[in-house]
Amino acid sequence: MGNLMSLYLTDYDLDEVVEHCGRKFSRSEVFSLYKRFRELDKGHKGFIASEELLSIPELSLNPLAKRIAHLFENVNFKEFVVLLATFSGNRCTQEEKLGFMFHVHDTDSDGFISKDDLEHMVRTLCGGHLTEDEVTATVKQVLAEACPEKPVENREIDFPTFCKLFGDTDQQVSLHVNVPSLG
Repeated sequence: MGNLMSLYLTDYDLDEVVEHCGRKFSRSEVFSLYKRFRELDKGHKGFIASEELLSIPELSLNPLAKRIAHLFENVNFKEFVVLLATFSGNRCTQEEKLGFMFHVHDTDSDGFISKDDLEHMVRTLCGGHLTEDEVTATVKQVLAEACPEKPVENREIDFPTFCKLFGDTDQQVSLHVNVPSLG
């Protein structure tokens, strides 16, 4: 691929990124995303650091902002486009969106959502509004409902279980970022 950190993308670069993201964005959308990527990459390093991501007002207001920034940390432009496809309307499947949500909740990146992962997420989402006993009770209840067949000490949620829990509902997972198209 050509030098993606140059001022402009070549036709070859645009086509390569369109293919890399599974044709989820058009060439003009990829170019718009490239311009936004360059704005975020303050030092023109070729990747985006977490503090640069947290400078996005829409993201910084999200209670999961630091966790999401950690997932996006040090992504290059091609990875940035693929990750943004998850947030772009109907461009991704329900399973791809669930995969992203699973990774957000799997805070230690071991492939399972454990008691510790859930406690971290509940604290992050609820702040100081729950006591430690309430956090513990909430996590126990979630794991009991998600994995009733497993012994209490071994309860953790794998991706297929996560998909079953969230994918069997009539509601679609809604993750959305508007991507402007040029021309």
